Amino acid sequence: MTNHPQINPDVASIPYADRKKILDATRGKTNLADLSSGNPDVPMPPYIRARLRDEVESGYAPYTHYYGIPELRTRIAQYLGDTCDLDVDPESELLVTQGVQQALYLVLRTILCRGDEVLIPSPHYANYDLDPVASGGCPVLVPLDEEDDFVPDPDRLDQAVTTRTRAILFSNPNNPLGVTWSRRTLEMIADLARRRDLYVLVDEVYRDFHPERLTSIAGLPDMKERTFVFNGFSKSYFMMGLRTGYVAGPAQVIEHVKQLSYVVALCPSYLGQMAALAAFDCPRSQIEPVYAEFHRSLELLYDRVSRLPGVRCVQPDCGLYIFPNVSCTGMTSLELSLDLAREAGVVTLPGTEFGPAGEGHLRLSVCAGREQVELGVQRLEERLTALSASFSR
Repeated sequence: MTNHPQINPDVASIPYADRKKILDATRGKTNLADLSSGNPDVPMPPYIRARLRDEVESGYAPYTHYYGIPELRTRIAQYLGDTCDLDVDPESELLVTQGVQQALYLVLRTILCRGDEVLIPSPHYANYDLDPVASGGCPVLVPLDEEDDFVPDPDRLDQAVTTRTRAILFSNPNNPLGVTWSRRTLEMIADLARRRDLYVLVDEVYRDFHPERLTSIAGLPDMKERTFVFNGFSKSYFMMGLRTGYVAGPAQVIEHVKQLSYVVALCPSYLGQMAALAAFDCPRSQIEPVYAEFHRSLELLYDRVSRLPGVRCVQPDCGLYIFPNVSCTGMTSLELSLDLAREAGVVTLPGTEFGPAGEGHLRLSVCAGREQVELGVQRLEERLTALSASFSR
């Protein structure tokens, strides 16, 4: 083979993220405090484990229906009706996938032609600008202002629309920002999508962490036919490695998404789907206390970090993350994140992992648990205090 193999330019153009530099900086190190992880350090609920154990001990792990076990699709449709006011046909408007990430790629690969654009309010989940590139499209990052609590500016979004714009992509509740956009904000985005004839792709994977019943943009008037709702079981039921997600959307597009899904994966994992079915029957007493503990850890993290001299932070309302502004250090986000890893033994993610608008910020996580949060915040306080003293000399 040649030393210069031919690579599809769409694949070759997929950018690599800053987190790889953080991983390199921490490789081989021990006694690290982890404030970076998006992988909750919590076991699956006992009920789901027991059901999954029974499935494994049965000895069977067959192929399933190409688009997801029918009973699971029915239960998902019921969930979307109960939580999002969506009337979803489990046969024609729903697809079960190997996690939300696969579903995002499948939809974007289906709706984008080469050169089509996707608006992404930013800072944003890091992979949102990878999928359009892998699909031959162009991510268009629309900056969010911290002074406005990271709420989208309707005029800025509208001005970013061109003749090639096909969709708007965002998460709500938001990763990495830790905030939830209100019904009023979603109505503004919906109005833009209707006026400009755009699809909306909304990732609602952190919905269950919010203590209140949230509005889904798909449930607003005349939005179902242009909205794709993504969700899954990884975060809500702490079964990240089982990779079970889904997408609900307009039937005339989902029909083609299904065809692509068949080519990419044939069908979702049997065991992952059986665990997802068990999740719908899992006693809430095995779930709610875990959500509550993460929320207490999030409040602790926000309270301690927002008190640091010079640090600003928009208050989170659910989820697993905060996004403090640490520009007071005079360092770039990546420089500070590398410094914290090397000099303080605390692992964070630079804000630029989530787009250029994240410069000057860090994403801090409570996924590793209360002990790691307390240790990480202590080390963070000590290092930022030392840096502040050195800058003031």
